[in-house]
Amino acid sequence: MLKASAAVSETSGAEAGPSIFRNRNFLLLWGAALLSSFGISFFLFTQSWYVVHVLGLEASLGVLYTAASIPRLVFMIVSGTVADRFSRTKLMFLSDFTRGVLLTGLVFWFLFGDISLWTFVGFAFAFGILDAFFWAAEGAVLPSIISRDQLTRGNSIIQMTNQTSFILAPMAAGVIISLSSYALVFTVTAVMLFTGSLFIYLMKVEEEKQTEGEEEAFWDAFKEGVRYVRNSRVLTLIIGMSILLNLFMVGPMTMGLPLFVKQRLNGTALDFSFLEAGLAGGMLLGAVLLGILNLKKRRGRTSLLALVFAGGAFFALSFTEELWLSLGCLVVFGFFLSVCNIPVLAVLQSFIEDKMMGRVMGLVSLASMGLVPVSYALTSVILAAGVPIHQIMAWGSVLVTLYVLFVYLRFKELRELD
Repeated sequence: MLKASAAVSETSGAEAGPSIFRNRNFLLLWGAALLSSFGISFFLFTQSWYVVHVLGLEASLGVLYTAASIPRLVFMIVSGTVADRFSRTKLMFLSDFTRGVLLTGLVFWFLFGDISLWTFVGFAFAFGILDAFFWAAEGAVLPSIISRDQLTRGNSIIQMTNQTSFILAPMAAGVIISLSSYALVFTVTAVMLFTGSLFIYLMKVEEEKQTEGEEEAFWDAFKEGVRYVRNSRVLTLIIGMSILLNLFMVGPMTMGLPLFVKQRLNGTALDFSFLEAGLAGGMLLGAVLLGILNLKKRRGRTSLLALVFAGGAFFALSFTEELWLSLGCLVVFGFFLSVCNIPVLAVLQSFIEDKMMGRVMGLVSLASMGLVPVSYALTSVILAAGVPIHQIMAWGSVLVTLYVLFVYLRFKELRELD
């Protein structure tokens, strides 16, 4: 079994060094993450707004989400193996640059062609594939450019950037649409992605050359990554918790929140936007706090307890009938979700062998973001059986919280993970 304490000394990541704010590679990665997350948020908001308000096909939004989610799910299975066999920075560069090229083509399509729902379905499908490789490579490259004692802070800053984009990008895109045109929004998005790809290109990262790995068959390398996770109780438990969290809490919340606002709160679209902003704001607060504290000790215990508190906040949310109470519960939920996710990610990056980093990060991404469409399908089936959304949310939070408490009490190695 992989031992975290022993593996840390073998990790090939950077040793302790100066502040990450004086680290050129990290600043370039941060800039790329900022531009990429803003660009993708621009694109997602604008395509959804266009489908609803120009094409009048609000009922077809699910087709868009499915078109992005399915290829993301499929390619996440192998994206980590690709990230371990090829240059991670080149994968990130190609992902952002290709998305920029696609959006440039979309701008010309707006100017000279007829945009339909299927236009956006095709672009969503391509973006889903590119997302899978970008996320696996990004999670794997961070430990090779900053010291281990800065991993919590580095992950916090990246997450803080992502959460800020989710809050600000839709507002900025809405302003551009109201003052100009959809073509301008997609032009700005393409420029962001091209600039982000340039930042990644300028990074100078010494990546380990693995002659053995290059000669190894692709599927043998993939199976080696699966065995590596399976033989580590810590990794298996973390991925198991991530699967449960996203299947039974994050998925139902993302899909069911509009239903919750309508059925439980008798609210409006504005109320829904307040709740989404509250969730993103809570996650932002959690990321800021961890960035300031740069937690280095008891990260396993902190993450487990934070997930218990997040489960409690989500359970309380399911019984609220007032907007302000729902908003408060989502702020608390988002806060503890960040406090749970960021230390776990940092500690994984601390002890995973560099040659396995991409495969493990790919499987972690699959267990979290990749399984969201499965959660949507499961939630839809339960809703179709006549179960109200607030009950789905309540039972999901109970299931996850009980499992986390069991893990906390039963598995000392995860509780004491530093």
